[in-house]
Amino acid sequence: MTDYSTAIIGLITFTAIVSAAVIYVLAQPSDLPVVKKAKEVQA
Repeated sequence: MTDYSTAIIGLITFTAIVSAAVIYVLAQPSDLPVVKKAKEVQA
């Protein structure tokens, strides 16, 4: 049986990078008018 540890570590690293990128993008203020209206209604 082949040792898949390198592939598993690579997938975990890739998933961590993509997750961090998504969190970073979602944390930014949005320019979308729909999102701005939603935030105004909540405030």
